Amino acid sequence: MEVILTAGAIEKIHNEEVKSQEEMVPVLQVMDLKSVQTQQKDPTKERFRMCLSDGTYLQQGMLGITQSNLVKSGMLQVGSIVRLTHFTCSKIQDKWIVVIVQLEVITTKSDIIGHPVFKGKSSNQRGSDSGNKSNNKTELAETGSSVVAMSPQVGQQRQVFGSASSSGPSSSLPGLTPSTRAYNNPSAVHGVSRQDHARVPPTNYPPPPAPMYSNRGPVARNDAPPRIIPINALSPYSGRWTIKARVTSKGELRHYNNQRGDGKVFSFDLLDADSGEIRVTCFNAVADQFFDQIVVGNLYLISRGSLRPAQKNFNHLSNDYEIMLDNASTIQQCYEEDAAIPRHQFHFRSIGDIESMESNSIVDVIGIVSSISPTGLIMRKNGTETQKRALQLKDMSGRSVEVTMWGNFCNAEGEKLQRVCDSGGFPVLAVKACRISDFNGKALSTIGSSQLFIEPDFVEAQKLKEWFEREGRSVPCVSISKEFSGNGRVDVHKTISQIKDEKLGTSEKPDWITVTATIIYMKFDNFCYTACPIMNGDRPCSKKVTDNGDGTWRCEKCDKCVDECDYRYILQLQLQDHTGLAWVTAFQEAGEEIMGMPAKDLYYVKYEHMDEEKFEDIIRKVAFTKYIFKLKVKEETYSDEQRVKATVVRVDKLNYSSGTKTILDAIDKLRTENASSLPNKLEGSHYNADAINTGVESSGTIDPS
Repeated sequence: MEVILTAGAIEKIHNEEVKSQEEMVPVLQVMDLKSVQTQQKDPTKERFRMCLSDGTYLQQGMLGITQSNLVKSGMLQVGSIVRLTHFTCSKIQDKWIVVIVQLEVITTKSDIIGHPVFKGKSSNQRGSDSGNKSNNKTELAETGSSVVAMSPQVGQQRQVFGSASSSGPSSSLPGLTPSTRAYNNPSAVHGVSRQDHARVPPTNYPPPPAPMYSNRGPVARNDAPPRIIPINALSPYSGRWTIKARVTSKGELRHYNNQRGDGKVFSFDLLDADSGEIRVTCFNAVADQFFDQIVVGNLYLISRGSLRPAQKNFNHLSNDYEIMLDNASTIQQCYEEDAAIPRHQFHFRSIGDIESMESNSIVDVIGIVSSISPTGLIMRKNGTETQKRALQLKDMSGRSVEVTMWGNFCNAEGEKLQRVCDSGGFPVLAVKACRISDFNGKALSTIGSSQLFIEPDFVEAQKLKEWFEREGRSVPCVSISKEFSGNGRVDVHKTISQIKDEKLGTSEKPDWITVTATIIYMKFDNFCYTACPIMNGDRPCSKKVTDNGDGTWRCEKCDKCVDECDYRYILQLQLQDHTGLAWVTAFQEAGEEIMGMPAKDLYYVKYEHMDEEKFEDIIRKVAFTKYIFKLKVKEETYSDEQRVKATVVRVDKLNYSSGTKTILDAIDKLRTENASSLPNKLEGSHYNADAINTGVESSGTIDPS
């Protein structure tokens, strides 16, 4: 069957009449294929540059990564007739480049059709240029693509294409096929001698035949539905594109400040039916426009965004690019579910593998939660506070690791895990995208794009449960992390007497300890102070302010006056446990946890409403209440006198269930250590196994020693 190329297709591209497959599905011939070296030397991401012909003109193009296998398999080669079913056009340095996302190979091998030249070269110019080698070199420099040189004085044709030399016989050029030689020698196709053809070039060609394929003409751009392309086919060369994908994760709307000024940003990750993943980022007004519209788990059609190289410091996805949306971008939700697009994509690594992986790597992990700590507050370098909660995760590799949850993860997921663990359960937890750190051993921590799945319906989760019930509960695991508390420092449980006996706080750095004690007395004369409410970044100033006497308050640090002041706790408490007494100081957050109300409300009860009875009732409820206190113990100087001061960092209500579990875990740990050392102690002794189990010596008596 004779194949007819789509006449005038390339001319329409140059005249900007066609910019995508929405307007035309052309049939063209491949005139050249050349491998392009990518930044990442990955053979799976090899790309090919193409030269296409419609029989009259030539057009440069780029073959999408997903179509590279056609070239490697030999189905697509020089001379092949193809139909571009999915393509886009982009103007790069004043040249139109066709990016072929998807094509159909109509004929693998075919003779060259017509005498195509690059746009701007007429048939007369082709004939006159064929006898001038310098013109060939000029044309090569201008186009960077193929040129045909035909000289009547030379018995052999010479081909100049891409980076190939303009000298040397064409048969020696790599990849030269019979169809290519036919292209270099028009007489082989049209029956005209080479010499006559070169001397008398035709001035006019007959009008091109009508295309044999229907629906090839341009249509209104809005009449055709958008054509979906895979995420892996996106590149900076892509012009108009639309992707259909599911949102797998969404970051928070963050505010930032840099040399350009203040701004806001958020990002979300997409996954499509071909397992392609990519990150989308929105700034400022675009972030406000799309933040509420994006919902994790929903399907969207997204188009009109710009692609840029992925910032690997912040982007853990395997895609080399990321999308940045602008005011012209569109996001349309797909209300009809697409089962071909998965909800999640995991690449789980065992904890044993994590032990040997590099720091700052991003991994997916799944395991059994063996213990979890309460939520604590951490002060960032910028002066803001954030929540932190740590848990221990173990799996079938015989290893366990500490996983730290930051920010909002401590609330919903953290509280749910806490409830399950406190009730004696061991939930399965899958974490997608957590970062590896090597501070004091290997540990994991959540990042902004992390996702936590509690008791997920995964095959891996079912295997973990079966292993844990069968043997995992009793199998000891080696931790690849050192034991830490929720506030990020070594969690050491001490008694009050040990603060003095062990001289805690007297070293260069403060000591951080945990004490379980009862509040037996509180100084309530000065339980709070007047504080400055002026915001300094994300936090109030909180320095002490003085009353001006005219209803205003002055802050010396801010050098400003305010109409109203804030009230912050500064509680002086006396704690007692079974070993002794100690005075500690509790500030705002810890004070609110102890008193159960803001300092301003308690101040108004005592000094504004003058309700002494209610105030004393509140104080009585606090007295003789038992808490778990996280203390910072540090030696400070007062009036040239060194004194050890204990400050309450966090207060947790006593949870007898978790407390008992902690004690049982400690007993199990001691039992394991003793069991491992028991054979050495019993070696050479006269006790047998039955005597050890029953506590009776084989002779019938028990040795007191």
